[in-house]
Amino acid sequence: MKFTSISPANIDELCMAFETCLARHDIAFKYVDMREEDGIISFLFCNDPEEARSVELESSRFIGLEMDYIAKEILEPILPRLKEYANTENHRFGSFF
Repeated sequence: MKFTSISPANIDELCMAFETCLARHDIAFKYVDMREEDGIISFLFCNDPEEARSVELESSRFIGLEMDYIAKEILEPILPRLKEYANTENHRFGSFF
């Protein structure tokens, strides 16, 4: 599916693509969300809400691209840091998965 507009439905689909990309690499967080504000999409992830992290991207750059491609391009370069963060969070608070 392509990211065709900055709409709640497309934001939800993109969030699912991000979660799927993480799952393919055995990375999981207790809480994930995606929000859009003023053309900036924030992908939020954490196991403890007080320790939330986010990845931000300019939404207009991705219109017309496949959702899975967007997730791969954004997340793959930072997968080692995401995996380390997920593992640190799981060890600190006990495994949620």
